[in-house]
Amino acid sequence: MKQRNFRLTIALIAVVLFAANTLAFAQSGTWAFTGSVRGSRDGHTANLLPDGTVLAAGGELNGAALNSSEVYSASTLSWSTVGNLNVARNNASSVVLPVGSAMVIGGCSGNCQSSTIASAEIYNATTRAWTSTGSMSTARAYFGAAMLSTGKILVAGGCTSFNANGCAAVTAKAEIYDPSTGKFSATGSLAVARASFGIAALANGKVLIAGGETAAADGLSSSEIYDPSTGKFTLTGKLNVARGEHKAILLSTGNVLVVGGVDSTGASTLKTETYNPSTGKWTLSGNLNNSRVDFGMAMLSSGNVLISGGTKVTLTTNTVLSSAESYNPSTGVWTKTGSLKNARTGHTSTRLNSGLVLDASGSGSTQDLTSAEVYTP
Repeated sequence: MKQRNFRLTIALIAVVLFAANTLAFAQSGTWAFTGSVRGSRDGHTANLLPDGTVLAAGGELNGAALNSSEVYSASTLSWSTVGNLNVARNNASSVVLPVGSAMVIGGCSGNCQSSTIASAEIYNATTRAWTSTGSMSTARAYFGAAMLSTGKILVAGGCTSFNANGCAAVTAKAEIYDPSTGKFSATGSLAVARASFGIAALANGKVLIAGGETAAADGLSSSEIYDPSTGKFTLTGKLNVARGEHKAILLSTGNVLVVGGVDSTGASTLKTETYNPSTGKWTLSGNLNNSRVDFGMAMLSSGNVLISGGTKVTLTTNTVLSSAESYNPSTGVWTKTGSLKNARTGHTSTRLNSGLVLDASGSGSTQDLTSAEVYTP
């Protein structure tokens, strides 16, 4: 019996090593399935932890907010269940703290047609458990969170209440979380109340807030800068395209790229643009090959930006996408790359320490997905 068990163990190790090598030597620009998540989810958070694992937490399934969380191991290509969140939450924000723990903040219960959440909690990678920490003074979802150079966390804006039509009220209030005290405190308010905006911490230590939506779902073109030294927001240049539900990412050039989202007509936009902190101005960049919202986005090791999946929205249709494309900051051009195995939206994209990108769960055209895929640049 011992010899049989030994052989079985060797066989399992061989399978894992074969799968790992298959991903390691996959053709450039292609996606390959990896281990499936333990529970399908969209609107969840995902963070790369210092040990190289990826933590996925919360989200929703069939209109119910989830409290479950799990971690992906790049070495075994598998997911394992870890401790549950203390509060089930959907569309929360998350950051990795300087000590290496992950923190989830706010969000909403159910499918975001009910109450918002003020609480926050921290994941301990050693114990694999969540611990509650201080709560925000303003419960919110679809807000922005950014790590400051001081190690403190800025949270700003967001939806404070929902109804059957979606966001019913937005806030201009902002707060600062101090990891040393575990408490939030008020800071200066946004110049314009907004939700579903792009946010990026700049190289100079300031934070850019771009676009977003009003409670009436009208897209905004205004953007503003938060200065931690003064605790104030100041309006800066306007976007060329008013938009909400988009994403922003800091490029290696120091500029910020804004991608996708919905424009003033309610349709997803092809337009992308970059913000130059030295001039305070936005410049249109290359158009996407496919307009999209709720897509995954990750910075590649090369400095290019990968986006994948999402939903193409027109005035009459919503199409879940499998396509992916990458942005070259030096040329401003988007180039099509290999498509996902499964069309998906509301998923997460996380760059692994290996340089590969993990896309996890989300929803397909007809059902929620348990599949996960890895992209080889």
